[in-house]
Amino acid sequence: MMVRVALRRMAFILSMVWVAAAPARAEWREASSPNFLVYADQSEGDIREFTDMLERYRSAMRYIYKLPEEATSPSNRLTVFVVRDANQVRKLMGTNNRYVLGFYQSRAGGSVAFVPRVDDNSQSDRVSQGEQILLHEYAHHFMFSVFAGSPPLWLQEGFAEFYSTAKFDSAGGVGLGLPADHRAAELALAQEVPLDMLLSTRKYRENASKRYDAFYGRSWLLFHYLTFSEARAGQMADYLQRINAGEGEEAAATQAFGDLGVLDKELGAYMKRRRLTYLNLGASKIASAPIAIRMLGKGEAAILPVMMRSKRGVNEETATEVLADAQKVAAQYPDDAFVLSALAEAEFDAGNDEAAIAAADKAIAKNPQAVGAMIQKIYALFRKAGDDDALWPKVRAAISAANRIENDNPIPLAYFFRSYAAEGKKPPEMAVQGLRKALQLAPYDTGNRLTLADYFIRTGDKQAAETTLAPLLNHPHDTQLAELARKLLDRGSAQAEPSSADDSSS
Repeated sequence: MMVRVALRRMAFILSMVWVAAAPARAEWREASSPNFLVYADQSEGDIREFTDMLERYRSAMRYIYKLPEEATSPSNRLTVFVVRDANQVRKLMGTNNRYVLGFYQSRAGGSVAFVPRVDDNSQSDRVSQGEQILLHEYAHHFMFSVFAGSPPLWLQEGFAEFYSTAKFDSAGGVGLGLPADHRAAELALAQEVPLDMLLSTRKYRENASKRYDAFYGRSWLLFHYLTFSEARAGQMADYLQRINAGEGEEAAATQAFGDLGVLDKELGAYMKRRRLTYLNLGASKIASAPIAIRMLGKGEAAILPVMMRSKRGVNEETATEVLADAQKVAAQYPDDAFVLSALAEAEFDAGNDEAAIAAADKAIAKNPQAVGAMIQKIYALFRKAGDDDALWPKVRAAISAANRIENDNPIPLAYFFRSYAAEGKKPPEMAVQGLRKALQLAPYDTGNRLTLADYFIRTGDKQAAETTLAPLLNHPHDTQLAELARKLLDRGSAQAEPSSADDSSS
């Protein structure tokens, strides 16, 4: 159902202050649902509402794109840490940038997000800025399930902006594609991005101003307009088909949209409308999801701040600091499998493979289902095997043990393939299929994508390599990654071309 709402005029918010009374004692809870794992120092009602919002958001997007419901392996769920405020988010990220209100990191078997808690309900059913950042990044994550090939940069950001402005009503419905109020000032005041530059990733990256420009706002505007314009119905689908067929971005835009000058004038008029359409999906279209909530034990609550820093990622200096904190908590709770799993990760990050294996083994002994500890054991054994080939059978035994507990966890599947490559052996077909499955389970994982593409190039399957690397060629946030993907393809092309000596031989 499409609904029209007023396009509110609002001032650009330069920063946000989160005011909350500090609780007398932290009461961390875990909310576990089919697709998300949420940790928050909030009431049961608040953490349930937040987790339900995420499940409804995922269900709504799958409904729009007619994707069937598929089970997510427990370890491949998105883990969300709801922290005290935006300052704590920035501290975890390692930045003083006051515009940072949340962030997201995607990887197979361990995607994580950090957002500030929301205690003010004045926004009603519209999401907070921190939540909106999470929804934006999750939309990028989701896009791998929808679009093949390498969508142009504007489409990637327009898609994410369009779906990030969601609302969730108390009856269970979801609204998608609401006006991007947070881009209003950008569209009005920021440096203009001409439409021909917007529609060409190459032109934009070569000519983008060092000043803050209206790229995100214009990308949202174009995506919104093409989604709802009756006069241009079908043009977005035609454009995507042309892109996927190999037409250049500029040619595809001209063929699908016609005169870009006309389209630009239409966008200008569309931006001035007082009312815009959005998608309103009733509760009957949204799949409900069970949510189990539990209070964390004392040991789990004590190690959680350490675990957050580990999941965020550490460097040589911070790894030592995190390990020291992990060891202190582990000394207090030596029999807690949750704590021991976190300790194993901290030991591995600090370069202590033997200690990581010992902590992982203790965790597994306490909880034979501790997949997280099994993964840390795989990592540590894998690194040790780099200096001792006799350890590769132990690496594969650890991989098999984890796979038996959770056979659709992408990490053991990927590391089974990598174990052969690291040992200098040709991976068996079963290992290749395992890596393919890992990428299917976590299509946003760039490491597995590059590994599989490299295998295809080495075995002479250039077409499979191109298909595998296509989503990276216009990566929205990492131009170096896009360049690496192009270099891999160029290497494959060079290998496929016969040399001059080959040309002259009989």
